[in-house]
Amino acid sequence: MTQAQLNGFFRPDYVGAERVMMRIGEPVADAMPWGAAPLTEIADARPLQAQAASVAAFFAEHGFALLGHPSAVTDWTTDPAGADTTSQAHRLYLPEVEALIRERLLPGQALQTWQRAGLVRRGPGAANGYAPAVHQDFGLSADDYAHNVVAFASEEAAARWRERYDRDDVEGFMVIDFWRPIGMGEPLRHMPLAVCDPASVDPADVVESGLLDFAPTGRPTRQVSLRYNPTQRWFYYPGMTVDEVLAFKIFHCQKAGARPSLRTCFHSAFADPTTPADAEPRKSCEHRAGVFLLRG
Repeated sequence: MTQAQLNGFFRPDYVGAERVMMRIGEPVADAMPWGAAPLTEIADARPLQAQAASVAAFFAEHGFALLGHPSAVTDWTTDPAGADTTSQAHRLYLPEVEALIRERLLPGQALQTWQRAGLVRRGPGAANGYAPAVHQDFGLSADDYAHNVVAFASEEAAARWRERYDRDDVEGFMVIDFWRPIGMGEPLRHMPLAVCDPASVDPADVVESGLLDFAPTGRPTRQVSLRYNPTQRWFYYPGMTVDEVLAFKIFHCQKAGARPSLRTCFHSAFADPTTPADAEPRKSCEHRAGVFLLRG
Protein backbone atom coordinates (compact mmCIF):
# COMPACT_ATOMS: atom_id res chain seq x y z
CA MET A 1 0.00 0.00 0.00
CA THR A 2 1.09 3.54 -0.71
CA GLN A 3 -0.47 6.96 -0.19
CA ALA A 4 -0.55 9.54 -2.95
CA GLN A 5 -2.47 12.53 -4.16
CA LEU A 6 -4.89 11.81 -6.98
CA ASN A 7 -5.92 14.87 -8.94
CA GLY A 8 -8.98 15.62 -11.04
CA PHE A 9 -11.78 14.87 -8.56
CA PHE A 10 -14.93 16.95 -8.34
CA ARG A 11 -15.57 18.52 -4.93
CA PRO A 12 -17.36 16.31 -2.36
CA ASP A 13 -20.17 18.88 -2.14
CA TYR A 14 -20.65 19.19 -5.90
CA VAL A 15 -24.28 18.94 -7.02
CA GLY A 16 -25.24 19.37 -10.66
CA ALA A 17 -27.74 18.11 -13.17
CA GLU A 18 -26.09 19.22 -16.41
CA ARG A 19 -23.18 17.55 -18.18
CA VAL A 20 -20.00 19.44 -17.31
CA MET A 21 -17.95 20.26 -20.42
CA MET A 22 -14.22 20.79 -19.93
CA ARG A 23 -11.05 21.59 -21.85
CA ILE A 24 -7.83 19.81 -20.93
CA GLY A 25 -5.49 22.21 -19.17
CA GLU A 26 -8.22 24.66 -18.19
CA PRO A 27 -9.56 24.90 -14.61
CA VAL A 28 -13.05 23.58 -13.91
CA ALA A 29 -15.06 25.59 -11.41
CA ASP A 30 -16.70 22.55 -9.82
CA ALA A 31 -13.57 20.41 -9.65
CA MET A 32 -11.17 20.24 -6.75
CA PRO A 33 -8.16 22.48 -7.39
CA TRP A 34 -5.19 20.44 -8.54
CA GLY A 35 -3.23 19.36 -5.51
CA ALA A 36 -6.12 19.94 -3.11
CA ALA A 37 -7.34 16.34 -2.79
CA PRO A 38 -6.42 14.53 0.43
CA LEU A 39 -3.92 11.70 0.27
CA THR A 40 -5.56 8.53 -1.04
CA GLU A 41 -4.61 5.03 0.07
CA ILE A 42 -3.75 2.99 -3.03
CA ALA A 43 -3.58 -0.70 -2.12
CA ASP A 44 -1.36 -3.33 -3.70
CA ALA A 45 -3.74 -5.45 -5.79
CA ARG A 46 -1.35 -8.39 -6.16
CA PRO A 47 -2.21 -10.13 -2.85
CA LEU A 48 -5.92 -9.45 -3.36
CA GLN A 49 -5.89 -11.01 -6.82
CA ALA A 50 -3.84 -13.96 -5.54
CA GLN A 51 -6.80 -14.91 -3.31
CA ALA A 52 -9.22 -15.13 -6.25
CA ALA A 53 -10.29 -18.47 -7.70
CA SER A 54 -9.15 -17.33 -11.16
CA VAL A 55 -8.19 -14.28 -13.18
CA ALA A 56 -11.64 -14.39 -14.79
CA ALA A 57 -13.38 -14.42 -11.41
CA PHE A 58 -11.30 -11.48 -10.20
CA PHE A 59 -11.96 -9.52 -13.40
CA ALA A 60 -15.70 -10.19 -13.14
CA GLU A 61 -15.78 -8.96 -9.54
CA HIS A 62 -13.50 -5.92 -9.75
CA GLY A 63 -13.40 -4.89 -13.40
CA PHE A 64 -9.61 -5.19 -13.61
CA ALA A 65 -6.95 -7.90 -13.44
CA LEU A 66 -3.23 -8.34 -14.01
CA LEU A 67 -2.13 -10.93 -16.56
CA GLY A 68 1.29 -12.43 -17.03
CA HIS A 69 1.85 -12.01 -20.75
CA PRO A 70 5.22 -11.98 -22.53
CA SER A 71 4.32 -10.55 -25.94
CA ALA A 72 5.94 -11.48 -29.24
CA VAL A 73 5.85 -7.79 -30.19
CA THR A 74 9.28 -6.12 -30.22
CA ASP A 75 8.31 -2.97 -32.15
CA TRP A 76 5.34 -1.15 -30.64
CA THR A 77 5.34 1.57 -33.30
CA THR A 78 1.93 1.82 -34.92
CA ASP A 79 -0.36 4.17 -36.73
CA PRO A 80 -2.61 5.65 -33.99
CA ALA A 81 -5.58 5.21 -36.34
CA GLY A 82 -4.89 1.49 -36.55
CA ALA A 83 -4.84 1.45 -40.35
CA ASP A 84 -1.37 -0.10 -40.77
CA THR A 85 -2.00 -3.83 -41.20
CA THR A 86 1.73 -4.57 -41.59
CA SER A 87 2.75 -3.43 -38.10
CA GLN A 88 3.62 -5.94 -35.38
CA ALA A 89 0.80 -4.43 -33.31
CA HIS A 90 -1.63 -5.54 -36.00
CA ARG A 91 -0.09 -8.88 -36.99
CA LEU A 92 0.96 -10.10 -33.53
CA TYR A 93 -0.70 -8.17 -30.73
CA LEU A 94 -4.32 -8.28 -31.89
CA PRO A 95 -4.35 -12.12 -31.94
CA GLU A 96 -2.63 -12.15 -28.54
CA VAL A 97 -5.28 -9.83 -27.07
CA GLU A 98 -8.03 -11.95 -28.65
CA ALA A 99 -6.64 -15.01 -26.87
CA LEU A 100 -6.36 -13.16 -23.53
CA ILE A 101 -10.00 -12.13 -23.77
CA ARG A 102 -11.36 -15.54 -24.78
CA GLU A 103 -9.14 -17.76 -22.63
CA ARG A 104 -8.39 -15.75 -19.49
CA LEU A 105 -10.75 -12.82 -18.97
CA LEU A 106 -14.09 -14.05 -20.39
CA PRO A 107 -13.72 -17.82 -20.80
CA GLY A 108 -16.94 -19.55 -21.83
CA GLN A 109 -18.61 -16.28 -22.86
CA ALA A 110 -20.00 -16.14 -26.37
CA LEU A 111 -18.42 -13.00 -27.81
CA GLN A 112 -17.15 -11.15 -30.86
CA THR A 113 -14.23 -8.75 -30.60
CA TRP A 114 -14.09 -5.36 -32.32
CA GLN A 115 -10.43 -4.38 -32.56
CA ARG A 116 -8.14 -2.09 -34.48
CA ALA A 117 -4.37 -1.95 -34.12
CA GLY A 118 -3.95 1.65 -32.95
CA LEU A 119 -1.96 1.96 -29.71
CA VAL A 120 -1.68 4.88 -27.30
CA ARG A 121 1.98 5.20 -26.29
CA ARG A 122 3.11 7.30 -23.33
CA GLY A 123 6.48 8.37 -22.00
CA PRO A 124 9.75 9.67 -23.48
CA GLY A 125 9.50 9.99 -27.25
CA ALA A 126 5.71 9.54 -27.28
CA ALA A 127 3.15 12.17 -28.16
CA ASN A 128 0.95 11.46 -25.13
CA GLY A 129 1.52 12.44 -21.51
CA TYR A 130 0.89 10.30 -18.45
CA ALA A 131 -2.71 11.54 -17.82
CA PRO A 132 -2.30 12.19 -14.06
CA ALA A 133 -5.97 12.93 -13.38
CA VAL A 134 -8.86 10.75 -12.28
CA HIS A 135 -10.93 10.09 -15.39
CA GLN A 136 -13.03 7.67 -17.36
CA ASP A 137 -12.88 7.64 -21.16
CA PHE A 138 -16.51 6.87 -21.97
CA GLY A 139 -19.97 7.46 -20.59
CA LEU A 140 -22.44 4.90 -19.30
CA SER A 141 -24.84 4.16 -22.16
CA ALA A 142 -24.75 2.81 -25.70
CA ASP A 143 -25.74 6.29 -26.91
CA ASP A 144 -22.70 7.74 -25.10
CA TYR A 145 -20.43 5.21 -26.78
CA ALA A 146 -21.85 5.83 -30.25
CA HIS A 147 -21.46 9.58 -29.68
CA ASN A 148 -17.75 9.11 -28.97
CA VAL A 149 -17.25 6.89 -32.03
CA VAL A 150 -18.55 9.79 -34.10
CA ALA A 151 -16.23 12.21 -32.28
CA PHE A 152 -13.11 10.08 -32.63
CA ALA A 153 -13.85 8.39 -35.97
CA SER A 154 -16.91 9.13 -38.11
CA GLU A 155 -20.68 8.88 -38.45
CA GLU A 156 -20.15 5.82 -40.65
CA ALA A 157 -18.08 4.01 -38.01
CA ALA A 158 -20.69 4.77 -35.37
CA ALA A 159 -23.45 3.47 -37.62
CA ARG A 160 -21.54 0.20 -38.19
CA TRP A 161 -21.03 -0.24 -34.45
CA ARG A 162 -24.67 0.54 -33.67
CA GLU A 163 -25.97 -1.83 -36.34
CA ARG A 164 -23.99 -4.68 -34.75
CA TYR A 165 -24.94 -3.71 -31.20
CA ASP A 166 -28.66 -3.56 -32.02
CA ARG A 167 -28.82 -7.13 -33.35
CA ASP A 168 -30.85 -9.60 -31.31
CA ASP A 169 -27.85 -11.84 -30.55
CA VAL A 170 -26.05 -9.07 -28.61
CA GLU A 171 -26.75 -8.67 -24.91
CA GLY A 172 -24.04 -6.13 -24.09
CA PHE A 173 -20.78 -4.48 -25.05
CA MET A 174 -17.59 -3.66 -23.20
CA VAL A 175 -14.24 -2.04 -23.95
CA ILE A 176 -11.17 -3.45 -22.21
CA ASP A 177 -7.99 -1.40 -21.93
CA PHE A 178 -4.79 -3.48 -22.08
CA TRP A 179 -2.14 -1.32 -20.35
CA ARG A 180 1.50 -2.39 -20.10
CA PRO A 181 5.07 -1.14 -19.71
CA ILE A 182 7.13 -1.44 -22.89
CA GLY A 183 10.84 -1.12 -23.63
CA MET A 184 11.84 -0.81 -19.98
CA GLY A 185 14.88 -2.45 -18.44
CA GLU A 186 13.56 -2.54 -14.88
CA PRO A 187 10.20 -2.98 -13.13
CA LEU A 188 7.96 0.08 -13.32
CA ARG A 189 8.29 2.51 -10.41
CA HIS A 190 7.68 5.87 -12.10
CA MET A 191 4.08 7.13 -12.59
CA PRO A 192 2.22 3.81 -12.15
CA LEU A 193 -1.49 3.48 -12.91
CA ALA A 194 -4.15 3.44 -10.20
CA VAL A 195 -7.60 1.94 -10.82
CA CYS A 196 -10.75 2.33 -8.75
CA ASP A 197 -12.96 -0.65 -7.96
CA PRO A 198 -16.37 0.31 -9.44
CA ALA A 199 -18.15 -1.54 -6.63
CA SER A 200 -16.77 1.05 -4.20
CA VAL A 201 -18.19 4.03 -6.11
CA ASP A 202 -21.48 5.54 -4.94
CA PRO A 203 -23.59 6.17 -8.09
CA ALA A 204 -24.29 9.66 -6.74
CA ASP A 205 -20.58 10.46 -7.07
CA VAL A 206 -20.52 9.82 -10.85
CA VAL A 207 -20.59 13.15 -12.72
CA GLU A 208 -21.54 13.28 -16.39
CA SER A 209 -18.84 15.24 -18.20
CA GLY A 210 -17.23 15.73 -21.59
CA LEU A 211 -14.27 17.27 -23.36
CA LEU A 212 -14.17 20.15 -25.80
CA ASP A 213 -11.51 20.55 -28.50
CA PHE A 214 -10.07 17.11 -27.77
CA ALA A 215 -11.38 14.66 -30.38
CA PRO A 216 -9.77 14.81 -33.84
CA THR A 217 -13.09 15.68 -35.47
CA GLY A 218 -13.53 18.69 -33.18
CA ARG A 219 -16.77 17.30 -31.80
CA PRO A 220 -17.41 17.30 -28.04
CA THR A 221 -17.03 13.95 -26.28
CA ARG A 222 -18.88 12.24 -23.46
CA GLN A 223 -17.13 10.93 -20.37
CA VAL A 224 -17.87 10.58 -16.69
CA SER A 225 -15.92 12.20 -13.86
CA LEU A 226 -15.79 11.35 -10.17
CA ARG A 227 -16.76 13.28 -7.07
CA TYR A 228 -14.29 12.70 -4.24
CA ASN A 229 -15.39 10.22 -1.58
CA PRO A 230 -12.99 8.59 0.91
CA THR A 231 -14.90 5.29 0.67
CA GLN A 232 -13.66 4.72 -2.90
CA ARG A 233 -11.14 1.86 -3.08
CA TRP A 234 -8.06 2.40 -5.24
CA PHE A 235 -5.51 -0.23 -6.31
CA TYR A 236 -2.29 -0.57 -8.30
CA TYR A 237 0.20 -3.27 -9.21
CA PRO A 238 3.65 -2.19 -8.02
CA GLY A 239 6.69 -3.24 -10.01
CA MET A 240 4.93 -4.19 -13.24
CA THR A 241 7.26 -5.63 -15.87
CA VAL A 242 7.19 -5.71 -19.66
CA ASP A 243 5.89 -9.28 -19.38
CA GLU A 244 2.72 -8.19 -17.59
CA VAL A 245 -0.40 -6.41 -18.80
CA LEU A 246 -3.16 -4.77 -16.76
CA ALA A 247 -6.62 -5.30 -18.24
CA PHE A 248 -9.40 -3.04 -17.00
CA LYS A 249 -12.86 -2.12 -18.23
CA ILE A 250 -13.30 1.41 -19.57
CA PHE A 251 -16.82 0.89 -20.95
CA HIS A 252 -19.57 -1.64 -20.28
CA CYS A 253 -23.27 -1.48 -21.01
CA GLN A 254 -25.95 -4.16 -21.03
CA LYS A 255 -29.22 -4.03 -22.94
CA ALA A 256 -31.22 -5.52 -20.09
CA GLY A 257 -31.79 -3.67 -16.85
CA ALA A 258 -32.75 -0.23 -15.78
CA ARG A 259 -30.71 2.95 -15.87
CA PRO A 260 -27.07 2.51 -17.01
CA SER A 261 -24.78 1.99 -14.04
CA LEU A 262 -21.04 2.21 -13.46
CA ARG A 263 -19.32 -1.09 -14.30
CA THR A 264 -15.95 0.38 -15.25
CA CYS A 265 -12.77 1.63 -13.62
CA PHE A 266 -11.93 5.25 -13.06
CA HIS A 267 -8.16 5.47 -13.34
CA SER A 268 -5.21 7.82 -13.13
CA ALA A 269 -1.44 7.86 -13.32
CA PHE A 270 0.01 9.03 -10.02
CA ALA A 271 3.27 10.14 -8.50
CA ASP A 272 4.16 7.46 -5.94
CA PRO A 273 6.12 9.16 -3.13
CA THR A 274 8.16 5.97 -2.64
CA THR A 275 9.56 6.15 -6.20
CA PRO A 276 13.34 6.69 -6.13
CA ALA A 277 14.61 9.80 -7.88
CA ASP A 278 16.67 7.72 -10.32
CA ALA A 279 13.79 5.43 -11.36
CA GLU A 280 13.58 4.71 -15.08
CA PRO A 281 10.94 6.98 -16.69
CA ARG A 282 7.78 5.09 -17.52
CA LYS A 283 7.30 3.92 -21.08
CA SER A 284 3.93 2.31 -21.67
CA CYS A 285 1.24 1.62 -24.21
CA GLU A 286 -2.41 0.81 -24.10
CA HIS A 287 -4.66 -0.99 -26.53
CA ARG A 288 -8.43 -0.80 -26.33
CA ALA A 289 -10.42 -3.81 -27.46
CA GLY A 290 -14.19 -3.78 -27.92
CA VAL A 291 -16.16 -6.93 -27.07
CA PHE A 292 -19.73 -7.68 -28.13
CA LEU A 293 -21.22 -9.97 -25.49
CA LEU A 294 -23.48 -12.47 -27.24
CA ARG A 295 -26.39 -14.50 -26.00
CA GLY A 296 -25.36 -18.09 -25.30
